[in-house]
Amino acid sequence: MQNLAKKIAANWSKMKIGNKITLYYFTLIIMSIVLSLFIYEQTNKYYMNQNIEKIGTQGIESDSRNFELFIEDINNYSKILLANQNVQQILENEDTYQLPTYRRLDRFLQEFINFNTKVSSIYVFSNSGKKYYTEKITLKSIELRDIEQMSFYEEILAKKGGFILRLNQHGLVDARKTSGISFIRVINSLQRQEKIGFLIINLDQKVLEKALGLDDQNNATIFIQNADGQTLMGYNPIEDFDEEVYFEQLEKENKFWTIFKKNHKDMMITGINNRKYGWKILKVIPFEDATEQFNVFNIGIFSIVAVNISLMLLGSFFISKLITSPIHTLMSSMKDVEHGHFKPVVMKTNEDEIGMLKNVYNFMIDEIHKLINRIIQEQKTKRKAELGIMMEQIKPHFLYNTIDSISSLIMLERSQEAYESLRALGNFYRTSLSNGRDIIPIREELETVENYIYIQKIRYRDLFEAEYDIDAEVLEVKVPRLILQPLVENSIYHGIRPSGNKGLIRISIKKVMHTVWIVVEDNGVGLSGEELINLNTTNEKSIGIPATRERIRILFGEKSCFHIESECNKGTKIRIEIPLDEEGNN
Repeated sequence: MQNLAKKIAANWSKMKIGNKITLYYFTLIIMSIVLSLFIYEQTNKYYMNQNIEKIGTQGIESDSRNFELFIEDINNYSKILLANQNVQQILENEDTYQLPTYRRLDRFLQEFINFNTKVSSIYVFSNSGKKYYTEKITLKSIELRDIEQMSFYEEILAKKGGFILRLNQHGLVDARKTSGISFIRVINSLQRQEKIGFLIINLDQKVLEKALGLDDQNNATIFIQNADGQTLMGYNPIEDFDEEVYFEQLEKENKFWTIFKKNHKDMMITGINNRKYGWKILKVIPFEDATEQFNVFNIGIFSIVAVNISLMLLGSFFISKLITSPIHTLMSSMKDVEHGHFKPVVMKTNEDEIGMLKNVYNFMIDEIHKLINRIIQEQKTKRKAELGIMMEQIKPHFLYNTIDSISSLIMLERSQEAYESLRALGNFYRTSLSNGRDIIPIREELETVENYIYIQKIRYRDLFEAEYDIDAEVLEVKVPRLILQPLVENSIYHGIRPSGNKGLIRISIKKVMHTVWIVVEDNGVGLSGEELINLNTTNEKSIGIPATRERIRILFGEKSCFHIESECNKGTKIRIEIPLDEEGNN
């Protein structure tokens, strides 16, 4: 466990800031959602149970009221029948009634049953047992003696005109053909208030179901039990459902609600005891139906939660981007510093910590630029001083040699040649000084070396010849002054003169790719291995070639090249490579 914690801490330390911010927000969101959903679930469960109880009890109370209204309607229908003049006349004078009166009664009953769609059949019995009836469906032949044998007969008489309710006329109607409620009462004389007959109004079960609204609730099941314990079952019968258990509960409670499972499904049972008629009503509804409105509410809640999660994740992403994007820009600039590119950060920021960091970084870059420029300027000054020192070394070295040559001409009484040498020396110094400039075009450097070669040819007459191979396009390329003269001097004094033969000095200046190659070669005695090593190393005693090589290095850096090739008795070749930019300048 400890190792896991260390591993997580190590991964966290390596994680990018943007990912840390996103992960941090995501963790907070998950914790907040889990806690909110737990609180919501508990609160919703409590209030849902209360609301389901309220909805369930309100529904069963509404069903009980609808049942009462239904019975009241049938009671009012029965009163219309009892008060009908034809009914009263026939029952009062059943021995003397005439056929027209009977026909009027029959027509009245037909019209009555057709007008009242709730009624399926009507039976009127006189005291002597005569029957007058009309029915929509032929059910069973009912006689007065059958009624007198029923257990409810005495109860009807005791009501003295009140009504009783029974299921299927307590067995008088064939339940295989129909199932419903029978409304039974005594018919009293309106004049004498004595019993003159019986009235039975039969109501089909579907009529009662419609009155209870079951035709609009196809998933509900309803059970009705009368005072005698007879049960009428409505829509969607449920297998292996013991409704008697819940009817017994209504003996103790006026109404109740509960949840039970059936075939892995939750069902809500509500019950009520209609004390006005002594009937009990049970209603079974799938719990999904009862909680449908809560499910809709839950969907709305979860949709809001999902939207909030999405918004918070997007928010965390944009916040992370807002913070890390300028940091990435700063990091990119810092990586450029590793490659020697000191560029300020150009990005839009506010006056916040990121903006302050950008300003400090740009200030640091500006100071670095100033420091670099100061160092460059110091290096230039240093290089200029070093070049000056080297030039001062070269000048007297050449001057000493030339004066020595002129002295030799004078001693040999070659006064004209000595004069020409002095004039060439004057031209040499006029061009070599170059008005104090250290960097001059190749064109001027060539003029200087031509004057030098002229002086040397006067001194040594037929000692050597000089050839030139110059590209016109490089004449304006800038080079340090007096870089050719030491090379030509080296060819004369160390290459050609020791050989004793007439030599050749060839000067070639070409453009090769993005460099200028300056080549001075001779066919003199060449150099031994030891002499070549001495020339390629710093030699304080040697001035010409080492000084020229050092000047090239100081001015052009590592991109330049100073290369010497030489073999004994085969001559020497010195090549200087000076870098050019893309425009051909250096």
